[in-house]
Amino acid sequence: MAVRETFDVCVIGTGAGGGVMLQELTRAGFSVVALERGPQLEASQFMSDDELAFVIRDQVFSPDQIETWRPDEATPAVRGHYNMIAHCVGGSITHWAAWSWRFRPDEFKVLSSDGPLAGASLADWPVDYAELEPWYQRAEWELGVSGSAGANPFEGPRKKGYPNPAHPPRATTSHVRRIAGKLGYTAFPVPMAINSRPYEGRPRCMYGGACQQYGCPIHAKATTFSIHVPRALATGRLDLRPNARATEIRLGEDGRARSVRYLDGDGKEHEVRARRIVVSAGTLGTPHLLLMSKSGAFPQGLANSSGQVGRHLTFHHFAAVHFTVEGETRAFTGLEAQAAIDDLHPSDPKRGFIRGGVVADANALMKQPLAWALQGLGGQGRGWGADFKRRLRDFPRTVPLAAILEDLPMESNRVDLDPDVVDDQGLPAPRITHRQHRNDVAMNRWFTARMLEMADAAGAREKWESISPLTVAEEGAAMPGSVHLHGTSRMGDDPTTSVVDRWCRSHDVPNLWIVDCGVFPTSGGYNPTLTLLAMAYRAADRMIGEAKRQNA
Repeated sequence: MAVRETFDVCVIGTGAGGGVMLQELTRAGFSVVALERGPQLEASQFMSDDELAFVIRDQVFSPDQIETWRPDEATPAVRGHYNMIAHCVGGSITHWAAWSWRFRPDEFKVLSSDGPLAGASLADWPVDYAELEPWYQRAEWELGVSGSAGANPFEGPRKKGYPNPAHPPRATTSHVRRIAGKLGYTAFPVPMAINSRPYEGRPRCMYGGACQQYGCPIHAKATTFSIHVPRALATGRLDLRPNARATEIRLGEDGRARSVRYLDGDGKEHEVRARRIVVSAGTLGTPHLLLMSKSGAFPQGLANSSGQVGRHLTFHHFAAVHFTVEGETRAFTGLEAQAAIDDLHPSDPKRGFIRGGVVADANALMKQPLAWALQGLGGQGRGWGADFKRRLRDFPRTVPLAAILEDLPMESNRVDLDPDVVDDQGLPAPRITHRQHRNDVAMNRWFTARMLEMADAAGAREKWESISPLTVAEEGAAMPGSVHLHGTSRMGDDPTTSVVDRWCRSHDVPNLWIVDCGVFPTSGGYNPTLTLLAMAYRAADRMIGEAKRQNA
């Protein structure tokens, strides 16, 4: 097993967090090696009209990702593929829908504002909105986010507007505006990291409707694949290694991370040395790697003296309602979402639960007719006969509403190593233990009822909810996976209750950093990616400064 030069930094994972670190560190003059578990794809492989390959066969996701799931420790785990994770250069942000929200100021202080709550492991973030605001701005301008500053009356204060104007409305937008007018809400454009006009050498969007679950063939959608990785490569200081699966981080005698062992595409083992190691393998992948990296110093897994690695796993839960109207809406065109209502987001315990989320005209189940049909017509589960044909004819006249809802962390919800199941490379599968807090169930039902009211306000001909486990179950409902995962490498000031500090640096190992959504203490009621990008820019700035002071 060859061990060659020692790099300044090894970055494991090239998604939203890792990609930013690659760009910033190479620009600062660091020699960097990047290990990416998946292949390096080309934009020419992202055919925007290939619904069968991308939506049905999940081409950008990871068929070799084996997970097991159980709702609690008393229940045997079941093997499956539960989460929408992409292993490729650029990571899961390659197929994101590009919703680009800043978290609200209160979402950084959930314990202080709403807790404690029995059964939930609520925590305040060690950073607040004001500290992250300049980094949110940096992320928005680097990605070319399109939006209308100030249009959402509930967003935090900003010092600068968006770099691009909001996208033009589509047919469904008029229905969201009608809802807002009748119910006293405010409708506004969803901020999107998709170009509404040419920006930084990337073209404007062509509004084909293929964003989430797809890679963008023209780079109108901002991703680390389209921006950060190419810039890092252009410096000449990045050694990018696709098909390189990290299996262990090794320590030196001085207690610092010294090297990373990985398997190449042929299953051959290699080891790479680095002075600093950044783990950006994702909410599942990072704890999986740390727990496999056992040693005499860390018998329960690397950087895990607190016992918190893998714990406090959160999955956003979603509520969805569809309704039909007179005339065509063609909700499957344009972006995944273009209009939102945020009036229901602020926490109100009078509802019987705390926290909330945002509602938008999200076409997650309406990308194209084939997906619509195979996914049970938006939750109807009608796949045959005259009613099925009628539903397909109604497809162009259907309006979707979806709520992205904050779930509460629970210490028992976690990722660990499955003792019985191994993958094709002989490594233990990540085992997910996850069920919903009763607060999540109450919230999901309440938002579903509000969206049914919204459908009435829009003059719906017919309406129905897309059934989820949370709308029908009592306390104990369980989701095995999600599109938004957070919380398994919790950030905090106290080393006994968290894994990394306020800068994403390990409490236990001074040259080990974790930069992915696993550091989120709570999930917020918005898509998480812009917050992760802001955190990554901030972490990179800190690492560079510490290196200059010879502290990292």
